[in-house]
Amino acid sequence: MNRRSVFMLLRVVHLALDRSLTSVFGSRFRQNYIRMSYRIKTSLFPEYGAYIPTPSEIGPVPQSVVWMPPAIPGWVLDEMKDLARDIDPILYPTDQFLANCRYYSFPVLPRPGKIYRELMQCCRADHYTHCYAIPWLKRGGADLVALKHIEASARTPGCKVLVIMTEPGDSPWLSRIPAGVDVVDASLFVGEISHDELLLILVRIVVQLQIDTLHVINSRHVWEIVCRYGLAVSQRTQIFASIYCDDFDRYGQPVGFARQYLPDCYRRLTRVFTDNNAFPELLRQTYGYSPELFHVLKSPVDASLSVPSVRKPEGRRVLWAGRLDRQKRPDLLLAIAQALTDVEFHVYGDAVLDYKTSVVDSLRQLKNVRMLGGFDGVESLPFGAFSAFLYTSQWDGTPTMVIAAALASIPIVASRVGGVGDIVTEERGYPIADIDNVALYVARINEALGDPVGAESKAARAREYVKSEHSGASFAQAIAAIPGYMPAAAGDPGAISGDVESCAA
Repeated sequence: MNRRSVFMLLRVVHLALDRSLTSVFGSRFRQNYIRMSYRIKTSLFPEYGAYIPTPSEIGPVPQSVVWMPPAIPGWVLDEMKDLARDIDPILYPTDQFLANCRYYSFPVLPRPGKIYRELMQCCRADHYTHCYAIPWLKRGGADLVALKHIEASARTPGCKVLVIMTEPGDSPWLSRIPAGVDVVDASLFVGEISHDELLLILVRIVVQLQIDTLHVINSRHVWEIVCRYGLAVSQRTQIFASIYCDDFDRYGQPVGFARQYLPDCYRRLTRVFTDNNAFPELLRQTYGYSPELFHVLKSPVDASLSVPSVRKPEGRRVLWAGRLDRQKRPDLLLAIAQALTDVEFHVYGDAVLDYKTSVVDSLRQLKNVRMLGGFDGVESLPFGAFSAFLYTSQWDGTPTMVIAAALASIPIVASRVGGVGDIVTEERGYPIADIDNVALYVARINEALGDPVGAESKAARAREYVKSEHSGASFAQAIAAIPGYMPAAAGDPGAISGDVESCAA
């Protein structure tokens, strides 16, 4: 439990006792109780406000104990009298006004300043050309794209790159950040100070370091900074953001960064990157954004996936891989497997805790389904041993899973959502437009398994498409051509050197 949670718990206890015990023991007990609670709060939690109890709340105490606020300065009273005479008599400082005045003590909160200093000490430069705001670096498609952006900037002569991580959690891919890139882990202080104070620290860092290009990739904190302080930040900094697709809540309503933040801050953004054509079109139709706001950057593939795998498919076997959650629709997989009893389905993936366990249990009970658990990245999946790959996602950007399957030259049967439709077309696979129609999946799987020569031909064309459109070289050329994203002139080729350094503690 963090400090804020402890403070809020104690505050609830304090209020409950204030209402119950004081009603029994009287006002004198309440005065002593308020005085004691105030001392505990100021000594243990000085960062949460600067409320000072009134004399009526704490009662008469010795002069040496009670802090007496200073009187209103004479020059203030003189100005109020002048204003009352020249503008409005109600502004005159009467005795009643003076008796009702309460002294405001500006809170002295040293911890945010100390955190700011600690984070700034992690920055080995006074100025950065690029700052990437990310929540963490885990194994995932968005994290891989973030790494590719960071790598491209770090390789560019004259660029100095900073990475800010803002969400608590493990970052197993932190070691993949290129040498010479500074890393600030602000997530270490989430919960130690208030959310608003952390936002102020982060925006001060961005402004103080005179960032040329700020790129927001799934960092909720920095999205909020752009909404609140985007006008100030954009005076010196060009702001870019990446969004890939909607998420959906349990009521089926679209949620996510594009829905929550983009309407409030799109005017501050230079460009919004996305990895597919479908999502920006949906946002333009919904909100009326200008087409110039969006730029499609096709996700680059990991170099390790470009090596062609040896294909030795065995019989009527289909591979399914992904998280067992609402988005990936294992309920569709269940229905398809129940309809295709002569097909053996091998399922890789872990069940998400909040997902309906009945679906997973039902899959385990089917004789033609093998539940194989989690996997260590798409590169570990045995694509070559299967006759087809099945993808049943309800929504998506351009998933790494489909890119990897295409590179593995396996025939793909997939729901046509987001960027999946850019890869899996009728010429390159077996797309499903009506993604809830189980019969269509069954028919297309039978089509792929019944014509292995045609299926392999489609898979080969999908591989060539991905190799061309999603190559690292194509990605680097694309971002280099974006106005304002890279520096106009190259600098010293030796500017990026040294080891990656992550600090904040």
